[in-house]
Amino acid sequence: PFLVIWETTQACDLVCRHCRASAQPLRNETELTTDEGREVLRQAAEMGTPIFILSGGDPLKRPDLFHLVDFGAGLGLRMATIPAATPLLTEDAVRRLKEAGLSQMALSLDFPTAEGHDSFRGVPGAYAKTMKAIDWAHRHRLPLQINTTLCGQSLPYLRDMAGLVKRLGIVFWEVFYLVPMGRG
Repeated sequence: PFLVIWETTQACDLVCRHCRASAQPLRNETELTTDEGREVLRQAAEMGTPIFILSGGDPLKRPDLFHLVDFGAGLGLRMATIPAATPLLTEDAVRRLKEAGLSQMALSLDFPTAEGHDSFRGVPGAYAKTMKAIDWAHRHRLPLQINTTLCGQSLPYLRDMAGLVKRLGIVFWEVFYLVPMGRG
């Protein structure tokens, strides 16, 4: 495979109306352990997979996230993650991810305004936190991808989103169609 995406946790402090993972605030005891996660990374590296993405929920809910990034990078994997715009996403976390060997970070940004984005993500301030995280990623020279969910609500803003993504200096813009599963 060209890439592997591991949904490391369903835990997340956002309450996105469209969440396919049906995220909840607490981690599930059946999540893979750190040792099991290292084994998944080992197997991906042995297959020759170049890119490994740690997804969620919110991967920052895992206290071993920095270790997993470091371990995967040590195996030669190009490591990426998609943290949620919550209080766990800080400049220190972005710096630590970069130092651990993260090659690229993705952030979700669905609307070009705080009102639209915060409503879609279910938490006031998610847009502002995302904008701060974009600045932090640039400051720490971490290539940044933006993920946008395209649905009936966001479609009218697609042209404005394209302009915003261009102004923000994003290296890759992934536009997803809403898949009706989970809370979506």
